[in-house]
Amino acid sequence: MANRPTGRGGSSSSAGRGRASGPATVADLQGALATGAFAPAYLILGRATPLVDQAAAAVLEAVRPRMGPVAFNHTRVRAGDPDAIRAFSGARTLPMMADLRLVELRDVHEAPQDVWAALVSYLEEPSPSAVLLVVGAGFPKVEKGGSNWGARVKSALGSSVLMQLDASDASSFAADVARSLGKRLERSDAELLIELVGQDLGRVDQEVRKLALFVGEADRIDADAIVAATGATAEAVIWDLTAGLAARDPEVALGALHRLTSSGEDARKLLGMIAWQMRELLKVRELVLKGADDRQIASAVRIRWDLLRRVRPEMERGTFPDPAELLRRLATANRHMNSHRAGADRILEGLVLEMLSGRLRRPPPVPRPR
Repeated sequence: MANRPTGRGGSSSSAGRGRASGPATVADLQGALATGAFAPAYLILGRATPLVDQAAAAVLEAVRPRMGPVAFNHTRVRAGDPDAIRAFSGARTLPMMADLRLVELRDVHEAPQDVWAALVSYLEEPSPSAVLLVVGAGFPKVEKGGSNWGARVKSALGSSVLMQLDASDASSFAADVARSLGKRLERSDAELLIELVGQDLGRVDQEVRKLALFVGEADRIDADAIVAATGATAEAVIWDLTAGLAARDPEVALGALHRLTSSGEDARKLLGMIAWQMRELLKVRELVLKGADDRQIASAVRIRWDLLRRVRPEMERGTFPDPAELLRRLATANRHMNSHRAGADRILEGLVLEMLSGRLRRPPPVPRPR
């Protein structure tokens, strides 16, 4: 039987700082797991997707040698599935021909109330022969009169581990990625990169890897290389805007819109790119509704992997805009840009806010030229 640790970790100033009860960084988590003493449950939450993925992979790698036949002792459940609550009965099932059973509960931010309630109950009395791995973007917002699941989970933790990973220092994360690739990225240069590409760690990781190839044998990624290699970032930033719109994430969408408009990008050009990318997303929607998996979709449609992961839940829930309404609204916005006295920038801003609200309106007709 595995000994259970307290789940306490040290502190660090590196990017992706962890909060609450648990190791402060992914490296701290890996060190704790290396002792072979596992916590009853690991809750790894945050929008810093690369760090969350690294932490979850570290738990999987550590537990795998002790769970015997994978087919019998490894279960993965999506928290938004109708039968997601089975994850907890699975965790209470004795492992077959092994020390431990591993149960993963993924995308916990999509979990309904009964799954959160079951998670709290499980944490209060976990199985001694299982490791529960809970992964997601974070706790649900506290609604008026509703439960504060973040507080309830934290009070029920016991010896389980909670890591909340964020992107509070994206420039340090960029420098860490560069260092892992044998390159040096000074603080000021890293800050320039973040200014250009934003704070999404998945995007930052991708750009640093591209820059490492761009500089070749040079040991440093400097400002000149960053400007040269990211000079054509508009399309990538528009993908960020599209991702924010599709997932109805105001922080991502409005941040990307600000970066684009403040850099002088023409609103008409931006609307054209958004329209093209939305058409690609409608192709994704059709494939999702047909039951295609992520790899089939990625091979059929030109879409960023991180964007696919963000928008798929919206499409599966049926909350993505109706294709006819979306295309009609984009076409109307385009016509208004050419004639409305508010100006193209205001038309684009209004469209973005409208799409974030999830309610596409039917605007007045375009005025006829006098």
